[in-house]
Amino acid sequence: MSKDMVALLKTAPDEESVEAALAAAGPEVWVSDVGDGGALKISDREGGQVVALVEAPILVQVPGELERLLGPEVAHLEPPIWWVEVHASEEVENAEVPALRFAAELSLRLDGEVWLDDPAYADRAGLRSR
Repeated sequence: MSKDMVALLKTAPDEESVEAALAAAGPEVWVSDVGDGGALKISDREGGQVVALVEAPILVQVPGELERLLGPEVAHLEPPIWWVEVHASEEVENAEVPALRFAAELSLRLDGEVWLDDPAYADRAGLRSR
């Protein structure tokens, strides 16, 4: 299992915004590609333990699809929306902190918001939940 969050973005992620979001994740992590670059792995610097996995962006264009998948709290978002899923490890203490910092920075830069499967993640990351 994982601690899940989704950055829902009005603007497509670009290299600059992803790099800034990775920097916001914190100095205690490092990043590597998974496979052919379709996803990013965020690991801790000390033991190389995987903290989070960031999936490749998906463009959602179907009206009502976000609400169907995530619930009524995202019904106000109209497609097209870029969906970037972030999975923080449940096996690593506080793994949701760098994961949420990444998602939040991406959201700030690309006119979006972050959906959380548990709003308490925002408190632990020092961010205000919506």
